[in-house]
Amino acid sequence: MAAPRGGARPLQLTLALLKPDAVAHPLVREAVHAAILRHRFLIVRAKELRCGPEQSRRFYREHAGTCGARGLPERGAAPGRCRLGPCVSAGRFFYQRLVEFMASGPMWAYILAHENAVPLWRSLMGPTKVFRARHSDPDSIRGAYGLTDTRNTTHGSDSPASASREIAFFFPEFDERRWYEQDEPRWRRGQLLYSAEERVHRVPGARLADLA
Repeated sequence: MAAPRGGARPLQLTLALLKPDAVAHPLVREAVHAAILRHRFLIVRAKELRCGPEQSRRFYREHAGTCGARGLPERGAAPGRCRLGPCVSAGRFFYQRLVEFMASGPMWAYILAHENAVPLWRSLMGPTKVFRARHSDPDSIRGAYGLTDTRNTTHGSDSPASASREIAFFFPEFDERRWYEQDEPRWRRGQLLYSAEERVHRVPGARLADLA
């Protein structure tokens, strides 16, 4: 399946995670994957993975910025809040519950590309709190499939800077700078093929092994 692109604006990358609650239900997993394609995201990388408790702790410490280190809110956030929702300082109950959940089963990690990848993916996910998502955005991923504020189906980077850090965390072999310098123009202007077997887009003639 071809994915024509002709936009003049550079593509933006973001990290998307399908959490264990989504991956445990194949119909939910496939519905989210279909939504990614339907909203014209380009899938640069995709892989199934499983995080141990220590890797999950390290991800959320890094993801929360000053929250994990000092128990301070993210810049611009309301007191006692960070971009994860409830503050995830290492001593908080929510943090431990989140870490245990993220280590409880397999996940899928994606690098997604789109002109507005970060805000579009976050809009598609819907509000972090499932109760709010069901009432204010029932057609969002979390509104449709979220179970609780922890088991809320998906994660997405909240800024380009966060996306770079999170992509490096889950895809350490991926050279983001090289991709922007060498691959992004072709992805933006060229005809891309979607491989259902590999679950990614690629430039015709390129092998997945050549893309690392």
